[in-house]
Amino acid sequence: MPVVSFPMMMKDVIGIGALNLDFMYEVADLADLRKGRWSLEAGRETSLPPEEFQRLLQDLERKAHLKFRSGGGSAANTVTALARMGFQTGFVGRVGADEEGTFILSEMAGVDLSGVKRGGASGICLVVLDRQRDRALVVQPHANDDVRFTDLDIPLLAESRFLHLSAFVGDDPFAAQQQLMEKLPAHVQVSLDPGELYAQRGMLAILPLIKRSSILFATAQEICTLTDSADYQAGCKVLASQGPKIVVCKRGRDGAYLFSQVGEMVFRPEGETAVLDNTGAGDVYNAGFLAAILLERPLHGCLAFAHTVAIKSLGGYGRKRYPDAADIKELRGG
Repeated sequence: MPVVSFPMMMKDVIGIGALNLDFMYEVADLADLRKGRWSLEAGRETSLPPEEFQRLLQDLERKAHLKFRSGGGSAANTVTALARMGFQTGFVGRVGADEEGTFILSEMAGVDLSGVKRGGASGICLVVLDRQRDRALVVQPHANDDVRFTDLDIPLLAESRFLHLSAFVGDDPFAAQQQLMEKLPAHVQVSLDPGELYAQRGMLAILPLIKRSSILFATAQEICTLTDSADYQAGCKVLASQGPKIVVCKRGRDGAYLFSQVGEMVFRPEGETAVLDNTGAGDVYNAGFLAAILLERPLHGCLAFAHTVAIKSLGGYGRKRYPDAADIKELRGG
């Protein structure tokens, strides 16, 4: 598949993070796998050594039902959702020179992929979902571990309003992101979703990313892990003191808590939501919030729209129910 290239123009958002092929397996109960050798916890993301990863995959092929495969990766999901809503987006990273890599890129239609390099094997993410709709993620990074600072095209990134960062497993791509924070032109704003992988590194380790960020997205658990706090609201304030203008705590069905330079805000949704697959819902939430920010909506409107499109995504597997131009039309009219 040829790399998609667009004429040089100001992008709304460019993403940097892992590119994965997601395999979604359904089991009766995650606890059944925990009875064996695998410590899979609902809502948690982890990585395994290659041999262990292969053994887990073999176990899943025997004991679980493969529901779907989809392109994945947190920042990739976010810019793909934004592209479907009509924003100008791009992506910088690495994917395998294999059939899996071709499939991953084919699922990012509308995203400028000229910053993606190919080589080796593609990253794989096993999404294990049970009948209670709890899910665990297990990642094998492959080509993602080969991202280096020299892969990050500064002139390309400088042609963007926002740079959206998500986590890598490996130390080298993480170091590349840190170095980028020193070189990125001041006019490019940064949004960061550290995820569990970067939260586990601790705040001191990821402080260069936090300090350069204008917007930080995280779950309550990630915020408490990063700040060594039992209270996510207090943790948001600690994070905001390090640089971000806006810290958004994503709380799923409970809505969101936002702390900014002008104060705090709580968004509480109404009603219950049926969940088919919650993989990537947080990434779509980020896309919705960034879309509303780009359209200069008030912060409460940003939270409401982010929740709306995240809820929509829960109704389909993978990227089947991502927001589109119809969703953003309503926001533009608002």
